Amino acid sequence: MYQYRYGHAGDLPWLLQAAAAAAWEVLDPEERMRVHPLAAAQRAALQCRQVLASPGSALFVAQYGAQPVGYLLLALARDGSTEEPTALLIDLWVHPAHRRRGVGSGLLAAAEAAVAALGLRKIKLWAGLHQRPAVEFALSRGFVPGGLIGVKEL
Repeated sequence: MYQYRYGHAGDLPWLLQAAAAAAWEVLDPEERMRVHPLAAAQRAALQCRQVLASPGSALFVAQYGAQPVGYLLLALARDGSTEEPTALLIDLWVHPAHRRRGVGSGLLAAAEAAVAALGLRKIKLWAGLHQRPAVEFALSRGFVPGGLIGVKEL
């Protein structure tokens, strides 16, 4: 049975390893040809540390027994268009052996409850179009596309 809880300092070593795996997974095949896995891991570690150091951030951890198997990293920010406080889903990752078992949904439910308890009305996320599982997960959980940011290589 899975349990969901707030993360704590003891989770940091596991989180950084999991975030490195997540960072590598989200790269499209062309990016994987150009990016060294260590560079992706370092970038993920920096992002985790920066988010966790920011006021209002939260880490949610899914456990199977005593073993962490997934995480959701959340930050607070101002909505760019309305200036209202909003929650940003920075990262959500589940170990491959535990996917398609409701772990991501459980993490999202824990985050949504925490965000609602703060009186916030929105959670935003970004997912690359090549991240089909992430996009499908978000759409199936009630997220609505809110725009498209294009990238053009020169």
